[in-house]
Amino acid sequence: MVEFALIAPLLFLLLFGVIEFARLGHGFTTVWTAAREGARYATTVGDSDGANGPNYLDCDAIVATALAKVVGMTLSAGDVEIVYSNLTGTPVADCDDGDATLPRPTPGGSADIDNGFTIAVTVNGAFNAIVPVTSSFLDGIDLTSTQTRSIFKGVISD
Repeated sequence: MVEFALIAPLLFLLLFGVIEFARLGHGFTTVWTAAREGARYATTVGDSDGANGPNYLDCDAIVATALAKVVGMTLSAGDVEIVYSNLTGTPVADCDDGDATLPRPTPGGSADIDNGFTIAVTVNGAFNAIVPVTSSFLDGIDLTSTQTRSIFKGVISD
């Protein structure tokens, strides 16, 4: 009994540490997958445009697609950032309505998106530990992933 009483706290600390690091890995994978799926949706070309124009201009649908892939975490639309860049890599538009530095992308507008421009979807999250012992050094770890893809407005044929 004495030996178990001496070893049990270390054993439980090791066990819960492994569980928390597995949850941390899952959290990063979730954020990465959400960003990838948002960027993938934005760069797909279909037979017809959606209600808000082509996929790459439909900010709400891009965010919804990204958030649909979130499992085991709580993220909101404010945790997804979408930025469009021109051929030189300079940002030309974003989907943040509260940010006046860059306009929202519009078809034929001041922030017209052309072939070859890129879209970067960034998903931000934070890890929250569930075991009190590990929360002192694992709580609040930022989980961020950015996926960038090129935009092409139609099917490219030879």
